[in-house]
Amino acid sequence: MTLPANASDVIGAREAVAAILVELNFVSETSRVWNGFGTLQTLDGRQWQGVGELTHIDGLSPSFSSSAPTTRIGISGVSAEVLASAVNANEYRDRPLTIYLQPFQGRALHGNPVPIALRFMKSLELTRDASTRTIAVSCEGPYSGRRRPPAAWYSNADQIKRHPGDKFCERIPFLLFKKDQWPHYT
Repeated sequence: MTLPANASDVIGAREAVAAILVELNFVSETSRVWNGFGTLQTLDGRQWQGVGELTHIDGLSPSFSSSAPTTRIGISGVSAEVLASAVNANEYRDRPLTIYLQPFQGRALHGNPVPIALRFMKSLELTRDASTRTIAVSCEGPYSGRRRPPAAWYSNADQIKRHPGDKFCERIPFLLFKKDQWPHYT
């Protein structure tokens, strides 16, 4: 992972201060949270709600690695609105989640947030105590499952489901074990 020069200088300093920012893109809204308290407005104009703490980020590796580990992010102190969005699977399933690093210099923001990971939300686990609501997000990288065809094998039923009335794959069952000699010399 390479960081912009201004962020790299601050983060590589002897005493570096940086915040983790997480952007959850639900269908109905985009929720932005950070690991501090209160509202943080970054220099690019976005506002991030302080949820108290990001309890853990597990399995965070580069998106282009040869393995596809599942990333798991735990956030405590989430609002009732985020919790309501998390209940509906259509709101979050296969929606992007971006993790940013926001460097600080002293107590002031230093540059814009730097994206360090892009993931897609797969499942959410909700727990609720008397005083704290916790959400755990399991997500995968953008390159997991890329060898699979997106919907299935090309069969007649799949083709008709995608494009009603199309007869392109109608004869595939007859061609499965057909042997043909090429080139044809007559």
